[in-house]
Amino acid sequence: MIRNYIRKKAPPAYSKNDLKEAVQAVQRGTLTLYRAALLYKIPKATLFTHVKDKRGIKSNTGGRAPALPYDVEQKFSNSIKILEKWGMGLSKREVLQLIGRYVKDNNIVTPFKNGVPGNDYFVRFTKAFHLSQKKPQSVEVARKRSMDPFVMYDYFNILKQHIENIPASQIYNIDETGFCLDPSRIKVVGEKGRAAHRTTSGPARENITVLLGGNAAGEKLPPLVVFKGKHIWNSWIPTEEYPGMTYSATKNGWMKTETFQKYFENIFLPNIGKDRPTVLIYDGHTSHISISLIEKAIANDVIIVKLPPHSSHLLQPMDLCVFKSLKMAWDAELIKWQRQNYGTKLPKPMFCTILSKIWSQVNPSLLIKGFEKGGIYPFNNEVIPVEHYDPEAYKRWCDSNCKNNNPEEAQVAQPNLRSTLEERFNLPSTSTVPSITPQTSSVNSINPEMPSTSSEHQNPPVNNTTSFESILLEQLKQMPKPAKSIRKRVCIGAEVITSLEAVAKLNEKANKIKKPKKSTTKKDGKKLKRKQVYEEDTDEDSFEEMEVNTSDDDFDLDDEVNDLREEEEFVKYLEKDPQELKIGDWILVKFATKKSFKFYVGQVTEVEPCLEAKFARRSGSSSQFHWPDTPDVSVIRRDEIQHCLPAPDIHRRGHFHFNITFEQNIS
Repeated sequence: MIRNYIRKKAPPAYSKNDLKEAVQAVQRGTLTLYRAALLYKIPKATLFTHVKDKRGIKSNTGGRAPALPYDVEQKFSNSIKILEKWGMGLSKREVLQLIGRYVKDNNIVTPFKNGVPGNDYFVRFTKAFHLSQKKPQSVEVARKRSMDPFVMYDYFNILKQHIENIPASQIYNIDETGFCLDPSRIKVVGEKGRAAHRTTSGPARENITVLLGGNAAGEKLPPLVVFKGKHIWNSWIPTEEYPGMTYSATKNGWMKTETFQKYFENIFLPNIGKDRPTVLIYDGHTSHISISLIEKAIANDVIIVKLPPHSSHLLQPMDLCVFKSLKMAWDAELIKWQRQNYGTKLPKPMFCTILSKIWSQVNPSLLIKGFEKGGIYPFNNEVIPVEHYDPEAYKRWCDSNCKNNNPEEAQVAQPNLRSTLEERFNLPSTSTVPSITPQTSSVNSINPEMPSTSSEHQNPPVNNTTSFESILLEQLKQMPKPAKSIRKRVCIGAEVITSLEAVAKLNEKANKIKKPKKSTTKKDGKKLKRKQVYEEDTDEDSFEEMEVNTSDDDFDLDDEVNDLREEEEFVKYLEKDPQELKIGDWILVKFATKKSFKFYVGQVTEVEPCLEAKFARRSGSSSQFHWPDTPDVSVIRRDEIQHCLPAPDIHRRGHFHFNITFEQNIS
């Protein structure tokens, strides 16, 4: 097949409509054949053959009849576009296989090999219906569902109430982001056809969290850097830093509620001036909301507006205009530093120095533009394009808005086939293309004005025993979801968390008292066996004793004395000094590997000149041990000994076990 056909001669000077009008004029008798040919500039022979109906309608394709009717292919195209709008686009292979199945199920005679169209058909099909292959952008379901006009316009209504008559210098936004310690954004110039690489100091997975913010007038707040660690050391603080820059450390390097609250009290409030009220806008992450923070905000006349969930990419000023350019500048500075410090990991003081430099260089106009683009200042509730919304949801919102404004003119929407299918299969509705209601079609049912070929080339009728829509719905049928515990959400959209209602909800949640656990009554019987539990990285007193219960009011004093003696004997083993070990003693040894620690149970075989032990193996996950076929003997250091163990109970076939429970992962 010629994919880019070049005509060998120019197309005719007349159009299809000219030919149609000329034929009708001659057939009505208003013009003669000769006059019509001159008037419409059509060759007389061509006009004669059409008037006498000696040939069919000329096809626009200029070749043989298509394998499938035009209306059937158009239905395929509409279905593919709908799935793409839903975020469930089909690949090239899936499209060809589904069309092949449609052809097979409806017994359509086609020139396709094995009934499945090939690459040539796909090229013509995509060109005819304005389709193309593209790499889809991943969008999480929650973010896609958040594009609900009811949620968004409700947020703008709340925002309008609280920022009215408030100047730009008193409207703030703060957000956190991560800075990677290895550059990943800036491209390099190199030889064509050869892969480029950049030498970095790490695997490009380590990030440091930074909280940044500013107001609608372009004024910036001091940043907060959150390191991963337990403490902040003075060696991490740079000599040159942004004025007021602060530091914190958390276990995983992420923002915590206590950290955010301290930033709000010690950095945010002192840097926003004395003019009130002040509006603070940020996302509703759990680390940003606490009762004490809200009470502090109310006491200082700060109104906190929480953004709708999963909407930062559309409404958050810092995300819209600041972070992209800031991280490009970060990458540029990081590349310069790494070029001069080959193979060296970026130290924390240098991280803060570079961050201070690029944050001070951020143009205030970016902050101003971010608030404008988010529709915050100046206020604009139409900043989100209508095409971003789900069309069906947007239509419902318009109907609801119309009903609220003009109740008499409101009409009840009638359900259609598409909405029925969507409810049945739990599918989202995000399409503006025409309906894909199944219809019976044939080649002879094509519109007469559509291109066709002569009758000898026409396809046999297509009887739709299986519609293309039903084939698609089989692919999209949702699997049953696992049962989950129902959780009620306090607020699904925007919210003013400094309002009295929000504070009441948080107080109610905080005041909920957990139900006390029922005390389990232990069965009557004699004294229960004590159970010792070893924990890694603890001292000698790292075992717990279970309570001793008896069913008798008068217990046997001799039994109690014997138990105490056994306990004292056991403690002696645990507190035994490794320097006093002798051959035959049992020990628990801790060996260090590259990534973790391993624990082994062994028996001392030599004491002098160096300590040597042979080690047993645990039988699966049971509490029994056995000696391996090949003796495992090793020299050990005394500081590797974790505990001295009592002698085990010996069983048949060389197995033995200890009357203790190990918490360590014994090998």
